[in-house]
Amino acid sequence: MKFAALLFSLFVVATPCSAQQTQLYVLGGFVNFDEDLATGVGDGAGFRGGLGWQFSERFGVEGFVDFAPELSPDSILNRLGVPVSVYDISTVGNTYISLAGTLTLPFNNQISGVWRGGIFNYSVDSERVSVNEVDLCGFVACEDSGTDLFLSGGVMLHINEKASLEFSVTQYNGDAEAQTVNTIFRYRF
Repeated sequence: MKFAALLFSLFVVATPCSAQQTQLYVLGGFVNFDEDLATGVGDGAGFRGGLGWQFSERFGVEGFVDFAPELSPDSILNRLGVPVSVYDISTVGNTYISLAGTLTLPFNNQISGVWRGGIFNYSVDSERVSVNEVDLCGFVACEDSGTDLFLSGGVMLHINEKASLEFSVTQYNGDAEAQTVNTIFRYRF
């Protein structure tokens, strides 16, 4: 809760300082995850979509959702380390819903550094995990959710006045820890 208050305070303080026109924008792109069995994240490309509001040249807020790829049943079976004759595994990729304060520092007319920090809520869900006719959801957590902090940093290339392309790294912390490499397209209204 104190992190939400911190983000809100940043928003309230920075809004009156804005000397330029505010900009709403949409963002979307690919988010690359590395597989992590402990957090239920699969290997490969996920998707990010969201909205942002740049209320001064340097400060803004964003809300976005990252959809992580689902775990491969083979990864779960390999981790068990026992012979498996029958299995029924159905997983769903993690979902990370995030709210962030952003800091953008222009290096020149074409390139800016972009940093964000904030809170995220995650949800992990395995629909079915049955191995050798034993339901493992009774022994391991097949569902989990929670809230924690994340940080991100990268470079934004301005394509024109309305569009830009961002290359960044995001570190999600806590029980659903994950690190992503992102390629995000941003379009300003």
